[in-house]
Amino acid sequence: MELNLIEEFLLIALDDDKGQFVTDSTHLYYGFAGAVLLELAVREKIRIFNDKVELTNDAYEKEIVINKTIDMLKESDKYRKIDYWVNKLADNAKQLKEDTLKGLMHKGILNREDSKILWIIPNTKYPTQNLTPENKIRQRLHDVMLEGAKSNPRDIMLLSLIDVSELTREAFRDKEEYKIVKKKIKEVTQDIKISNVINRTIREIQATVMIAVTAAVIVTTTTAATSGSN
Repeated sequence: MELNLIEEFLLIALDDDKGQFVTDSTHLYYGFAGAVLLELAVREKIRIFNDKVELTNDAYEKEIVINKTIDMLKESDKYRKIDYWVNKLADNAKQLKEDTLKGLMHKGILNREDSKILWIIPNTKYPTQNLTPENKIRQRLHDVMLEGAKSNPRDIMLLSLIDVSELTREAFRDKEEYKIVKKKIKEVTQDIKISNVINRTIREIQATVMIAVTAAVIVTTTTAATSGSN
């Protein structure tokens, strides 16, 4: 079963049994935004030119999230910088994420469970129904990081998203393996080899997502600290 980068990222971010995300919404949404842009880049739908995102192929794909993003890019009145689109997609990630989760349900990988906390607050969970696809992802990443297996660009992009979204411990649950991976993941995720244009686009997306996540976390932390002191 073939999965795109966005789907693989969400599967790693979900707790298999509880069906809830294991990272906070800031890291999740910016990581998701990065996954969408990287998927567009590797499909040669976009390129970065003069620090701005250009839509180079507006043909629709089978995934709703890809098509909605293409529409956003088409509807923009001008070419905008990469950080604009990272933030734009992060702001829309809640709904776009739901579209991707529905796709994973349609593929028989996830279930949906709706309930209410204290009989009032809606609560939706997405426990894993079929673990095989996620286990294959985890084994690929394990082989690349710990067994010296040859990586492909998608493996490296997924590892970069895992790193920036604080999901390394979730992706590598064994304590000793996590220690090894944590020390080398940043070095490994710089090794993307495609064409020069795509490679440059991917690197700019990676760098921008990292900066955006760091900035968003600082704002969130500062806001929380200020509120707590009042």
